[in-house]
Amino acid sequence: MFVYFFILIASTSAYVLEEECLNYTVYPVQYELTLVPHIYKDGNSYYDCGIVITIIANAPNVDVIELDARDLEIKGDTIQVLDKNVNLINQYRPYEFDNSRGKLFIYLREPLKQYSLARTQYLVSMSFTKQVGFDNQGIFVVEYEEDGKSKYLYTTRLSPNKAKYFFPCFDNPQFEAVFKFKVYVAAPHPGLQSCNTSLVIAKEFKHQNSKDSYSIIEYTPSPQAGLHQVGFHHSDFGSRKVSVKNDTLIVWAPVSHLKHYSFILNFGETLINLIHEYALIDRPLVYGPINIVAVPTILNGYEIASWNLLTIGDNKLANIYEYTSIKQIERMMFELAQQLSRIWLGNPGELQRTRWREEWFKEGVATYMAHYLLSQYNHGDMSIGRRRTTENYGLQMKHKAMAVDWHHTTPALATFNRTMAIEIPSRYKELVTMKTASLLWMVENWLGSEKYHQALVKYINSRRGQYISLTDFMINLDRNTVECLHQFFNGSTASRVLNSWFNQAGYPVINVNVLRDRTPNAIQLKQRKFSFTEEYRFDSNYLIPISYIVQNNQNCYNCFQPRFTIGMQTYTFGENLNGGWIILNRNASGYYRVNYDDETWRLIAKTLKENHAAIDELNRAQIVNDIFALYAAGDVREDIAIEVLDYLNKELSLAVWESAISGFELFKIEGVKMTKMIYEEWQKFMQKKVSTIYRRLMANVEQRPNTRLFRSSIVEFACEIKHRPCLNEMRRYYADHVNAKMRFNPDFREACYYTVVQDGRDNIGTKLNRFELEDKIIAEHKVREENRFLYRIPIGSPRPLPIMMSTTTMKPTEMPLTSTPESTNEATFSFITSLVLVTGILITITLR
Repeated sequence: MFVYFFILIASTSAYVLEEECLNYTVYPVQYELTLVPHIYKDGNSYYDCGIVITIIANAPNVDVIELDARDLEIKGDTIQVLDKNVNLINQYRPYEFDNSRGKLFIYLREPLKQYSLARTQYLVSMSFTKQVGFDNQGIFVVEYEEDGKSKYLYTTRLSPNKAKYFFPCFDNPQFEAVFKFKVYVAAPHPGLQSCNTSLVIAKEFKHQNSKDSYSIIEYTPSPQAGLHQVGFHHSDFGSRKVSVKNDTLIVWAPVSHLKHYSFILNFGETLINLIHEYALIDRPLVYGPINIVAVPTILNGYEIASWNLLTIGDNKLANIYEYTSIKQIERMMFELAQQLSRIWLGNPGELQRTRWREEWFKEGVATYMAHYLLSQYNHGDMSIGRRRTTENYGLQMKHKAMAVDWHHTTPALATFNRTMAIEIPSRYKELVTMKTASLLWMVENWLGSEKYHQALVKYINSRRGQYISLTDFMINLDRNTVECLHQFFNGSTASRVLNSWFNQAGYPVINVNVLRDRTPNAIQLKQRKFSFTEEYRFDSNYLIPISYIVQNNQNCYNCFQPRFTIGMQTYTFGENLNGGWIILNRNASGYYRVNYDDETWRLIAKTLKENHAAIDELNRAQIVNDIFALYAAGDVREDIAIEVLDYLNKELSLAVWESAISGFELFKIEGVKMTKMIYEEWQKFMQKKVSTIYRRLMANVEQRPNTRLFRSSIVEFACEIKHRPCLNEMRRYYADHVNAKMRFNPDFREACYYTVVQDGRDNIGTKLNRFELEDKIIAEHKVREENRFLYRIPIGSPRPLPIMMSTTTMKPTEMPLTSTPESTNEATFSFITSLVLVTGILITITLR
């Protein structure tokens, strides 16, 4: 009771200190809900609820209380507004419920007393019934099968603004309150489904039986939370749990399915251990258990603000050998790592609450931490006592961000400073999470991984129970890396670098021009805004950390630890290249693209062709992705792009091929000048390049995670560019699956579905499990996007075929994707010779 009283007082004081400036007329302090759920065996479901809301008035003369409520059967005669024992309801006009607007107005016979003057709290109470359906918003029924029988559950997904479908409330995400739950569970009944699991955002306090055969579960008051963080789950589930130091992770699922959740439990246990090891202090993530509910339907990830009641589709948690593909395993690992990182960075269940003033920044740090944790986990092959870098994951998040960050309408990250994480539009989610994480990766590589991580964890630990702000973070990052300042040639610091990127939209391309007519060579660097369209290509002013490598580094001035930044002005420095190339963006961690002069590009292409291993894997990956982007933007000629990419048939790196695949996808961006003719030529070119690695991986039966991931990516890409052996193989797999009832290799399933849908067959089936359904949805989306792209672009003109003179049969030869100057000259000569010959014949005939 003391704890309850303390939380209630704390919530009131928090309102007075932090929320008074919001100027809302009524503020909720506590919600007390008494739920009586009923789930019938035929799926019909409803619950009765009694609610008591403790409120305070935030302004004088408040005589109308406005609540949010939607699709609820309000029992009007139960509505009361109590000042101690006095009901303030206006008996002549007690209330008005407008379901279409989702508003419940309660009219009072006298105004409420302003809390800042009278310190008076009021109680708003009422009863209502909610019919819960399968397609409801906020709270909904889900059907699933266990032991051959249909069962039902209902669960909530209230983020970002759907709490009004669950109970009457003040649906403002900035309002936080204490939530106190009591659940009455009905005894077994012939028509009623037995339910043994009721979960809310608080710990169970006591369990007792009532006289009318109900089991009553009472929960402790929750910490202060927003409505979007509230949750309720009611089912007939079982659970498995693991304990890690002071934390407990529990997975809830149908009892007969629990065996499929061993992988995610073990992975979660490892993640929490890695977080504790990283944090360096013995502090639980959450005060109480973390419940993860495997909901048997397709749900779009976790609710980002949830902390101790996490709901997600069971296909994002279960690992079933026959059905779960390697990419589905990758996605489930990332989503759990990201959610646990969010929880570690601050949640309502902490003993001392840590809050972030800029929630978009917290989202970016959580995404960065998720990739860091996945790198340490390394598919279970962890290194004891050694920190792994985030290299491959860093490339992935950078290329995802760049694919959406180029357009002139894309906002700067700082524009979200006052936006709650749940309010960030879905079209900008990947921008916020992946770009922020990529910029942190850039700074990590600039400062040094060990120094950066020490500074990051030291700062977060120092702000536990307080506010974390972007400005404060950058000041402390500079202070904790002060010994690095001597490495910054022009006085740049991490905070100056980050500020320039957070406050500007998009990203730059650096144009590199090497003046080779002097010793040492002069290298000129000039940045501008990158764009796939010709508009908005203005000079940019990002503060860009520059690192580079050179081909011949015997006399290199600054190759081992380059440390300088460039701004808007052209930057020139000297270096001894000795006739070789220079490659910027060492380790590929810089959030920018690089375009070289023609000679440097050709030197790079020559090295890639002769000995591609001479260039580091990450730099090869960035070169490949950059050349696709620069060609698509019209910044690089086609012959240069082909020359650089020509070596790909020798490439055996997953990181490089993933960069090539994401680079090829850039051709489909709206605004890129592309025609069907050119696109088909590029498809044919990439078919030749992918054929070697495709044959190699298809012949390889190894089942290590990285090999499976590589094989799956290559097969999907090969089918998408119409590589005939891949299409035929996938058609054969699908025919065997349909006709002979043979099981799919789950890693090829998405490629099979893509091929079948692309062939025009829509009869994939309706009785698919959720793993199969997820891949079908992805494949259909890819086909729709491909068709939309092809419909949008013009056909284009075919390239003129050269006329080849022959003493025997005239046969047109196929024009290659690019023509060398020599072949063009020969064709021109042949054409002129033919023209002269034909003219001579015509003159002779005329004279006769």
